[in-house]
Amino acid sequence: MRKQFLMITLAGCAVISSCEKRDTADHPAGPAATPATRFEFTVTDGITGFAVPGATITVTSPDGKESRLTAGKNGVASFPAANGKFSFVINGEGYRPLETYFSGGEDSLVRAEVHLDPQVNPAVAVAGKKGDASAVTISGYISDADEHTPLAGVEVQLGAYTARTDSRGYFTASFPVGQLPADPLAKPALMDISAVKPGYITHVLKNFYLLPDAYTFKIALRTTASPSAQQNGRTGTEEVEYLRQGLLDRTADEMQQREAAAVAAENNTAAYGKATALALPSSIRVGRNCSCLTCSTVQVMSLESYTASGLDNEWISSWRAASLQAGAVAYRSYGAWHVLHPIRSNYDISSTPCSQAWGSETASSTINAANATAGIYLSQNGAVFRSEYSAENNNAGCGNGYSGTGSSWPCISDARCAGRATNGHGRGMCQWGSSFWASDKDYRWILNHYYNPGGVVIQ
Repeated sequence: MRKQFLMITLAGCAVISSCEKRDTADHPAGPAATPATRFEFTVTDGITGFAVPGATITVTSPDGKESRLTAGKNGVASFPAANGKFSFVINGEGYRPLETYFSGGEDSLVRAEVHLDPQVNPAVAVAGKKGDASAVTISGYISDADEHTPLAGVEVQLGAYTARTDSRGYFTASFPVGQLPADPLAKPALMDISAVKPGYITHVLKNFYLLPDAYTFKIALRTTASPSAQQNGRTGTEEVEYLRQGLLDRTADEMQQREAAAVAAENNTAAYGKATALALPSSIRVGRNCSCLTCSTVQVMSLESYTASGLDNEWISSWRAASLQAGAVAYRSYGAWHVLHPIRSNYDISSTPCSQAWGSETASSTINAANATAGIYLSQNGAVFRSEYSAENNNAGCGNGYSGTGSSWPCISDARCAGRATNGHGRGMCQWGSSFWASDKDYRWILNHYYNPGGVVIQ
């Protein structure tokens, strides 16, 4: 008898379950198998973070059978799964479809927020006036963390400045900001961002680097009685999120963890059923709420959205366009390699500097860089290349004025970095070097300069 599926809607979220198997006499054939993993999806708009009501999720089980979930008005859908690999195709009206997969059996619960790209992308904001390098614009969308709907009347505290959300949950503020110090050891000024509304837990974003650009944030506030806050053990009047910037904040220990994770991921390729590919994957699963490489939730998005939203977490968004474009290709390639060599069965890459730093906020300059290089990546021997890069590769083994190590990466004449202190492993692209060369070179020249000596080509 064929197994049939029932669709049940509870408390605004859809749950799909299978009917109990029965014999020919219509008696139970045996105890139903206990699901090994419960997948909890929240389908949201990739720009605003608001729910996509009625989004559909087509599920293909390990035996090839298909079923379908429909998200509730809060964008939430739940699915109990047995052991094995399940494929998912998520669709929403007005959005581009997204494909991903998860494995049942390793985790008892997988919480995944799925970000869908609108079919028509909104225009990218520009900070200040054209050519103005002394202003920052901070905008964003604030939502209820359980209903995933816009929150009006939220006060946003931005240092000495304030803003308030409108009926769309949107806020914006512009104010002057200093330039990035020329000395890489001198970090830019920091600012905390707080979102405050009566009846909600204040959300604080700490350690945001003030750089001239236009930034957009997505912030979810939990009510003081929020079920999700209680489930995660969050109490008190504040929820603090620490922002990390890979170039400026990555520690030597995190650099070692990053290398070790890549080696382990490569070894796990066969176990997770992935193979070396000649083309870019379409989506990526990003581990969030992480302690280095161990993460408790996951966010799924297109690879292009990952690149556009994460590049400012590894590059300096106020650098010249050619540097950011070179960085976008490297960032995209590094993420794509991890999709093919996932860190864990249920997420490909960590959002911390132990892997490749990523945050949900976006910067207009890095969005533009990602758009200008969309679909372009680095390959070696026909496969996607794990595009290593570090802050400063000068004198890492080849002498002053040279990038590279002489052993794990070729020596490359890099005169514009001469005299600078090594800050990284020396392999692949020198990030500060990319900013220096961008004054008169394009991004392809920069990529070939740092990667082609190692047998890496632009695709």
